[in-house]
Amino acid sequence: MTEQITRISRGVTGAVVALIIGAGAAGWLYRTSTADNQGTWTLGWRFVNSFSTPRRALAAATDGRHVYVIGGVDEHGAYVRTVEYAEIENDGSLGRWRPTTALRTGRIYLAAAYLNGYVYALGGGTGRLGSDNTPTALVERARVHADGGLGPWRRQAYMTTPRRGLKVIVNRDHLYAIGGYNGTFLRSVERADLDTAGNITGWTLEDEQSVLERYIHSAATWRNHVYLLGGHVHSPLKMDYGDVESAVIRPDGHITPWEIERSMLQVPRFVASAFAMDGYLYMVGGHNETRRLRSVEFAKIRHNGHVDAWRYAAPLGLERSATALAVTGNTVYVLGGMGNDRVLNEVEMTTQGEDGRLGYSP
Repeated sequence: MTEQITRISRGVTGAVVALIIGAGAAGWLYRTSTADNQGTWTLGWRFVNSFSTPRRALAAATDGRHVYVIGGVDEHGAYVRTVEYAEIENDGSLGRWRPTTALRTGRIYLAAAYLNGYVYALGGGTGRLGSDNTPTALVERARVHADGGLGPWRRQAYMTTPRRGLKVIVNRDHLYAIGGYNGTFLRSVERADLDTAGNITGWTLEDEQSVLERYIHSAATWRNHVYLLGGHVHSPLKMDYGDVESAVIRPDGHITPWEIERSMLQVPRFVASAFAMDGYLYMVGGHNETRRLRSVEFAKIRHNGHVDAWRYAAPLGLERSATALAVTGNTVYVLGGMGNDRVLNEVEMTTQGEDGRLGYSP
């Protein structure tokens, strides 16, 4: 499935239309009330240095000192094997983007993560783009050098299941690959087993599967809780989920049974990005069957891990879907993706302020 969606839902209900209007109204409020009582701190997102090659359905990772953009396809529909990275400056902005070691295999809708000195690139789709695009179980990793550059990408143990449009989270030195597509929409979760040197020796399928089949969905983790949000529905009647489900990662690394949260997103969406930060869960951009979104939603995570009602945060500067996220400390970067009329290389950043609000210091 390509991200350049031409299908338009004819069955949008009045409730969904009202939600979309509400999203626009919330964005207007943030755009016209930018001064925050913290002084120079301003509600919103700001653009920082763009990377060189526009790409959509990419992945990103950060080691806390650098941000990496990995894979995806360019404006011509060609796989992007090149990897670029930029240093994080003291004010949270990004320095000049530089090329580093390219992936061995170009992929779309892959996932990436940083763990113990390495950047990992997992899954995705290879081969001919479109409906014939082939999901892969491939895992590559590259060591991060002192200057931020990457060493050669080397293959690790393959996942048990090919996955395109998967999500990957990191928890206690474990990688978890969640959902995706391998000819069917997936509910399965698998965990990487690492040896004392940090090499992946194999993948173990978790007994507990997600409640819903999820593809080009979003995922985030806060402490020992993991959340799955939205995604593409395997149905001819609708395209996107508005729900959130959660589970707990136990000390032994296994996942407890998943459950659907009572609170739902204001706007159902897929090919969006999610993150959790300091007790709040966020959903960023994406597509809602009819258009790409600027809107950002957030919800407080209770002490027991359950999610409160969703409300709007400051919207992005650009409508975009199929982006990548990199999060470090209280700063988040949204990178690339598909805009309304072109593939993007722009990067937006924001930081978390009081009560979960998003903004920046000029």
